[in-house]
Amino acid sequence: MSIFTRDKRGVLGVAILILFILVAAAASLITPYDPVNPPRPTDPNNPPIADIFTKPIWYKYLFFKEDLSENVEPMQDPHFNTANSLEELNFTTNLTGHSVSQQFTLDIGSEVETEEKGCIAIVFNREEDEGPLGEVKVNLTKPFYYPYKVPPNRFFGRVAMLVNASENVSVTVAVVIEKEGGERRLEWWNQTFTSNETKWILPEPLNWTTPLVDSSAADYYWLLEKFGFEWAIRPANKMFSEPSNYRYSLEMTFNDTKRLKGEKVEATVYIDDFYIRIFGNSFGLLGTDGVGRDIFAQLVYGAKISLIVGLLAAFLSTVIGLLIGLTAGYIGGSVDMILMRFTDMLLVIPDVPLYIVLMAVFGSSISNLVLVIGLIGWTGFARIVRSSVISLRERPFVEAAKAVGAGRSHIIMRHLLPNVMNLVYVTLAMAVPNAISLEAWLSWLGLYDPNIMTWGRMLHDAVETTTGTRMWWWILPPGLCIAAISLSFILLGYALDEILNPKLRLRH
Repeated sequence: MSIFTRDKRGVLGVAILILFILVAAAASLITPYDPVNPPRPTDPNNPPIADIFTKPIWYKYLFFKEDLSENVEPMQDPHFNTANSLEELNFTTNLTGHSVSQQFTLDIGSEVETEEKGCIAIVFNREEDEGPLGEVKVNLTKPFYYPYKVPPNRFFGRVAMLVNASENVSVTVAVVIEKEGGERRLEWWNQTFTSNETKWILPEPLNWTTPLVDSSAADYYWLLEKFGFEWAIRPANKMFSEPSNYRYSLEMTFNDTKRLKGEKVEATVYIDDFYIRIFGNSFGLLGTDGVGRDIFAQLVYGAKISLIVGLLAAFLSTVIGLLIGLTAGYIGGSVDMILMRFTDMLLVIPDVPLYIVLMAVFGSSISNLVLVIGLIGWTGFARIVRSSVISLRERPFVEAAKAVGAGRSHIIMRHLLPNVMNLVYVTLAMAVPNAISLEAWLSWLGLYDPNIMTWGRMLHDAVETTTGTRMWWWILPPGLCIAAISLSFILLGYALDEILNPKLRLRH
């Protein structure tokens, strides 16, 4: 240990390795995002976090000086799980008095976005001795500020409603987003209810993007007919073209026009999951990939898989090579011939087609990958151990052990194994980067486990699309991480070799 601490290469290798181990162990704390499953707007457990192919947020600070927009999420608690969430919304009505009120309801919820209960209830009532109140308008508004000079890529809105109306009073509900002052107004949903609804109503989510190809045909023709060509092809550009104040509103109209004497009139609209999300063209430390996943999360979780694959596969191949080398070198004869001919057979088979065929046959799971690399990568080490054991078995201490009646297993485990352990330590350290590189190489070819994210899979996903190959912040980090973690084990191997090999040991 004293010699090792004076070896700068070994210390640097250990420092790099410790850094990757800490990152792998704290992956869930470093990033909360799923690195594998593509986010879906309709999946409450995996909602969109950003648009696709976004740039890192620090990209604008480079010499390119490019203006970027980031995500804007006006609603802090869109699911209304606590009474304090009502303070986010402005409640206005054209009716004075207590005929219309806003209430928090704890025991009701849509359970679409979250299993927790809680929602807003807009209650309208007219007493028995009152006449018709006409059209009673209620607005539930979330004001917010869009601070960026460039427009976002898209904006996404959602609302869930449960309407208790009657034939005595109908309710019209519209969802609107508009620029302050009414200069730009987009009404994306409007419906009238004349009876009680037994299920929560989930209007089609507002999901309009900047590129036309990502919007539905119905959205396109509706916008084209109502607002014109520019709105149809670039709704996000038209709505959020500059920094300004905006309003996201739920506009309700209670139509109380029937004159009913001696009968109380009531209607209630329950509102849950009311929010809008504006997705900019930049996100996080490394942006997003072609399906909207966080690249930084993929990089962090990839460290864990690379360490697991590298260490397990290297350990497996080293143990197999050690056992075969010890057995063939000490026993010799026909056992040595059979084991070495089998080793030679594996050595002459080209690695590339062998790995591809085995992964295609057994499946691209991470366990199969470890087994394939471990069961094939022992051949060179077995020959090294064999040649070392052949020279050791003629030594006097081995002859002395035989003379006192020691068996083969005792001589191998107690006399030969300790003398080849220096080879084991160095080979194990050198085998890890080889296993990590093989995993990345096979994943880059598409032979990866679909349930996990690796650095090789990140490279595969990046080169699979034309846009990904132009995103250097997507390609460089996994490549540099593969090089860095491999370098750490190589430096560690060189340091161990200098310590354990007398011919290379430094004299001071």
